[in-house]
Amino acid sequence: MKAVIIVTGSEFIEGRKIDRNGNYMAGVLFERGVDVKGIIQAPDNHYDLVNYIKYGLDRSDLVFISGGLGPTTDDYTRQAVADAIGVPLIYDEECLNLLKGYYQDQNLEFTQERKSMCKIPYGSVPIKNPIGRAFGFLKVLDDVRKVIVALPGVPSELKPMFEEVLRKLELTKPVRYVKLLRTFGLKELDINYLLEDMKDLSYNFSPKGVDIFLSDLDNLSFTKKVKTVKERLGNFIYAESNIEMEEVVGGILKERGLTISTAESSTGGLIVSRLVNIPGSSSYVMGGIVSYSNEVKINVLGVDRNIIENLGAVSEEVAKQMVIGVRNLLKTDIAVSDTGIAGPTGETPDKPLGLHYIGYFDGKSIKVYKEIYKGERNDVRLYISQFALNVIRLNLINNS
Repeated sequence: MKAVIIVTGSEFIEGRKIDRNGNYMAGVLFERGVDVKGIIQAPDNHYDLVNYIKYGLDRSDLVFISGGLGPTTDDYTRQAVADAIGVPLIYDEECLNLLKGYYQDQNLEFTQERKSMCKIPYGSVPIKNPIGRAFGFLKVLDDVRKVIVALPGVPSELKPMFEEVLRKLELTKPVRYVKLLRTFGLKELDINYLLEDMKDLSYNFSPKGVDIFLSDLDNLSFTKKVKTVKERLGNFIYAESNIEMEEVVGGILKERGLTISTAESSTGGLIVSRLVNIPGSSSYVMGGIVSYSNEVKINVLGVDRNIIENLGAVSEEVAKQMVIGVRNLLKTDIAVSDTGIAGPTGETPDKPLGLHYIGYFDGKSIKVYKEIYKGERNDVRLYISQFALNVIRLNLINNS
């Protein structure tokens, strides 16, 4: 079975808003054995929407439409569906009674605009909205054995209605096995080389690493595939589900009863900020020092002024003294530091853009890692924060 998803709203194609509904529906449909042939972002334009619906019907069995069911003049979905399949719009009596009662209870007039939310293409099945006012609908085209589904664009309203539609379509159980493995420390091309003999894998690269998506219709084959990937990539895998590095690190710290502190320059507090994203992190995060200026490095963390003057703030020795200073100052079990050049300025002949030193100190040994990552400034900062968190993770699991 094939599907096309149409997400309506000029705000999406103009770059003013990021779509979440298309991604959500595609993921669920994929697990339930439906091949999504495309996610289309359509403007608030009747003519374009009619053509996209026809396009979807021509290339799939199921067409899902998100948005355009409200009472305003830019909500075209109902009329576009009716025009695309050549049927009239009619009022649904149940919807009329429910909305009329709602607006009466709110002492609001049941205007023609509000009444329009009760229109559905002839022969459609209305889909109740458990949260909002706009009804959705499901239209079966018996002659061509295809289905059109229209749902509101508000994600909290769409999700329960989407599940109701899947029940009606008897797509209630996952039939495709899927898994996400999150990695850090290998480039996408390296992973592709290590796994080039395997099928049904896809990759997504970001400053946080490479996510690997595995899928299979056969459970035995899927289980073997996951095992093989895990054996080949080992500790480069930091998570086996959609969780962040800070949650993984926080879990280890909490489990072992360890405390942590950070001394940050280039990342500007991003490392500690990510650590405290996790509920309960107050049990292991003691604090962080944002030592962006050299004076803070010297006066707060105790970095030797001569070292900065002779070697520069971006140096192995400064990262080392920063991590010693913050651990002593906040009296934690472990500490991490960073100093670097995030860009787009600041490079020197011997210190390129993206150069960073990350320090790690657990009271027994001090390690300093040199890393160069080039890119947009905040991508660099995000990558270095991920690198630092991964340093913590690897040192903790290697010392277990």
